Amino acid sequence: MDIETLQKRQRWTLEQKIDHAVATVESYIARTGKTPYVSFSGGKDSTVLLDLVRRFVSKDIKGVFCNTGNEFPEIVRFARSTPNVTVIHPKQTVKAVLATYGFPLISKEQAHGIRQARTTKSDKLRKIRLYGTDRNKGYISGKISDKWQFLINAPFMVSEQCCECLKKRPFKQYQKETGEVPIIGTLATESEARKQQYVRRGGCNSFREGHLGSYPLSIWTDADIWAYLRKFNVPYCELYNKGAVRTGCMFCGFGAHLEKPTSSRFAMLYDLHPKAYEVFMRYENNGITYREALRAVGVVLPDEYRQLNLFQDYE
Repeated sequence: MDIETLQKRQRWTLEQKIDHAVATVESYIARTGKTPYVSFSGGKDSTVLLDLVRRFVSKDIKGVFCNTGNEFPEIVRFARSTPNVTVIHPKQTVKAVLATYGFPLISKEQAHGIRQARTTKSDKLRKIRLYGTDRNKGYISGKISDKWQFLINAPFMVSEQCCECLKKRPFKQYQKETGEVPIIGTLATESEARKQQYVRRGGCNSFREGHLGSYPLSIWTDADIWAYLRKFNVPYCELYNKGAVRTGCMFCGFGAHLEKPTSSRFAMLYDLHPKAYEVFMRYENNGITYREALRAVGVVLPDEYRQLNLFQDYE
């Protein structure tokens, strides 16, 4: 399996991708011999996945939704209104996770490296995070971007552990208790990391011990998702009709520094749920608020931007 094969499959028609997804799930169920469930986030991708497996594989396949305490109220309502969806919860609160591990800033990859560089006792690993490896091969891997290395010694911690604590662990616990195996609606187009994961798996299914999982939408694009929703008239969360492009965690800061203050995820949160916005902005790590940490990486927050522009109007 290679990137070229992935790109070729991404150019297939929607009908071809539906057939491929169905075959992927059926093969996964047959080979594992275990009861499957759909990891259901309430977003459009997992909504398509849940409909697809129930429409073409088995109407009895359940969805499992993790209510992290950080989901948009619209998402929670949509998940709870969807039939045969089990709701699970993390053991820690959002506030506790951020206070313990740090804020999710820049990207998962960069945050992972920053956390390791800050907490590791290994000089070798720290050097990799500072300088990278494989220089003689013409590229550098494992290195934190020069622009973000100041975060290693910032007065607050940066980490990717919120996803681990709030989502991955509850699902792992659920699987341990039930013996069920997941079907997950991620797309390879979402990131370079997802593309590489597809290649390493050798396709849409993973049968490695401890890593059982089916990813039947891997070769789909965002356009395919919307085409499927329209084709089968599938209900989806109302957030998308309110301007949402993504419906992930309300407080997530990954990629926020790249967004415009007038159309960012925080602008949407501020407009739709201002009380939740204020609560998240006051969460702390090492005595530093999330608002202060976001400012430190260049995020312009909607309330501050609008206040600044209000003052400028009177100049």
